[in-house]
Amino acid sequence: MKEINQLKWANYLLLYGIPTVLNYIACKLAIPYLESNSALPIEINYFICVGGITLVPMFFGSIYLTKKEINSSKWVDLLNRMRIYKLSRKDWIWTVFTFIFLTFSSFIIAKVVMPKLGFDATPFFFRNMPLDESHMWILYVWPIFLFFNIFGEEFFWRGYIQPRQELQLKKWTWLIHGILWAIWHIPMGFDLIFASLPIFFILPAVVQFRQNTTIAIVVHAVFGAFGFLAIAFGGIH
Repeated sequence: MKEINQLKWANYLLLYGIPTVLNYIACKLAIPYLESNSALPIEINYFICVGGITLVPMFFGSIYLTKKEINSSKWVDLLNRMRIYKLSRKDWIWTVFTFIFLTFSSFIIAKVVMPKLGFDATPFFFRNMPLDESHMWILYVWPIFLFFNIFGEEFFWRGYIQPRQELQLKKWTWLIHGILWAIWHIPMGFDLIFASLPIFFILPAVVQFRQNTTIAIVVHAVFGAFGFLAIAFGGIH
C-alpha cells in the first residue's frame, strides 16, 4: 500500500469547497424547491437534499479517492488508510468521555447560552419537531439518512482528509480542520454552528491524538442519534 500523500493548500478548494457548494445547493436551493413543489415535510426534504446531493457523494467520493491514493480496492487497505481500527480499551475510554463531554457542553450551549443570546438550537429543517403523531413515520426514514450522515462525513473528513492534513499542519490540524468543518455547515444556519461548536474541534482533536477514526464514527453516530431523538421527542424544545 502506498504512503499517505501530504495535503497541499491547493487541495483545500476542491476537498472543502466542493462539499460546501453542494451543501449550499442542497440547503438553499433544493430544500426550498421541494418545499414549494411537494407535500413532504421539511425533514424529509432535508434528508433527500442534503443526503442525496451532499452526503452520498461524500461517502462514495471518499472511497474512490482513497482507492485512487493507495492504488488498492481491498477493504482492509481502505480501512487501514482511513485509520478505521478496532477500539482498544483506552480508545473506548476516550470514546465514552468524549461523548459525555460533548453531550454536557452542547446541552449547556443549547439550553443556557443560546436562549440568552436569542438563538434557536433547533435547525430550520426540523420545523415539525417535536414530532406529532402524524409525523412519527419520519423516524422510519431517518436511519438511512443517519448512515450517510455519519459515514459520509467521517469517511471524508476524518478518514480521508485529516490524515493528510496531519502531515501538513502537524499539531494545528484539529484547529484548521474544525474551522473548515464548521464552514461546511454554514448553509445549515449559524445557530446550528453555534450549538455544534464543541464537536467541531473536540472530535478531530481526539482522532488526531488517538490516531483512530473509529472513535469519531462511534461518537458522531451516538451523539447525532441522541440529538435527533431528543429534538424529535421534545427533549431540547
